[in-house]
Amino acid sequence: MPGFPKPLAGKRVIDLSLLYPGPATAATLRTFGAEVTKIEPPAGDPTERLFPDTYRSLNRGKSILRLDLKSEEGRDALAEMVAGADVLVESFRPGVLARLGIGADWLHAIRPSLVIVSISGYGATGPYSHHPAHDLTVLGLGGYFGLPSQLEPQVVRPNIRLADALTVNAASLAALAAIVEADRTGEGQIVDTSIFDATAAASLTMSLSKRQPDTTPASQPQVMADSALYSCRDGRFVAIATLEDHLWAEFVSLATGEDHPLRAETYATRRGRDADKPELARLLAELFATRDREDWILVFASGRAPVVPVWQGSEALEDPHLAARGAVARWTDDRGSFGFPTFPAVFNGCREDGEALSTEPAERGDVLKREMASGSTG
Repeated sequence: MPGFPKPLAGKRVIDLSLLYPGPATAATLRTFGAEVTKIEPPAGDPTERLFPDTYRSLNRGKSILRLDLKSEEGRDALAEMVAGADVLVESFRPGVLARLGIGADWLHAIRPSLVIVSISGYGATGPYSHHPAHDLTVLGLGGYFGLPSQLEPQVVRPNIRLADALTVNAASLAALAAIVEADRTGEGQIVDTSIFDATAAASLTMSLSKRQPDTTPASQPQVMADSALYSCRDGRFVAIATLEDHLWAEFVSLATGEDHPLRAETYATRRGRDADKPELARLLAELFATRDREDWILVFASGRAPVVPVWQGSEALEDPHLAARGAVARWTDDRGSFGFPTFPAVFNGCREDGEALSTEPAERGDVLKREMASGSTG
């Protein structure tokens, strides 16, 4: 059986981008076999100074050069590289490459079949196209915060660079499609994508389906009291997501006594649980506050109900499922070894580092009980 696919083997990618979305997109192309050369300005990529570990992860396996593209010598060096390249990824504001004399026309005159992937804050067109942009500001304009997901608080900043991550997914898929098209037609492609486009697309799926978008969170169907985070007696948290009625039945069977108010027939259906969300949230909060998080881990260790611990700090890195799925691999560069997240898909039983995953899944309850016994969840 074949292992992890390398469909881009033999393809050459020039990565002119800085910070996160562009380098991560180029890294995805490298994961699938492309040879990537990252060209940085003389001062380097700011990410290396701000987040050195992230920089190492995003640029592992790339050749890194520094060129002054404002100079004739820098442009000549770039032209030589473009002549043998298949893809160029860049993250300048719209119009900057053209002002430097190395825009799309110049690039395609050298390499007519070149795929140009431009990743900007707001795209090459529109009233915001020349505005500065970073993850949080685009989440604000892209509609993300207009989609409440819980009763309180209504506006919460994501704990990851969510807009950037969405952009990497969109830009990587667009780049792969453009490469296939360029191979099919022999014609160059220009991909214009942005952090705004990726964020808006994800948000619009929900916002366009809301019949009354400006109503309170409690009246929104996607906001559910039994799909939320709750604090335990020890101040740690659990997450519950009993969207379906049969999962709710499992939850109350495992967590409550026969006379508990959560066992009321009212709450047995989705309609009933949504009839008075604040009251249901109050009852759930009272229930989860009666035990420590580790106690709840044991209650739900069978996996019959979707109630799980909210890992904090380094706990997530110690989760046995993370290891079983091969989600973290090791890379060694001239500074030593470090962990990096593998591509989030398993092909033919293999992760990107070539390691084959076990075909024998562990029982969730047994794993959690072993973790409890070792004290690693404490």
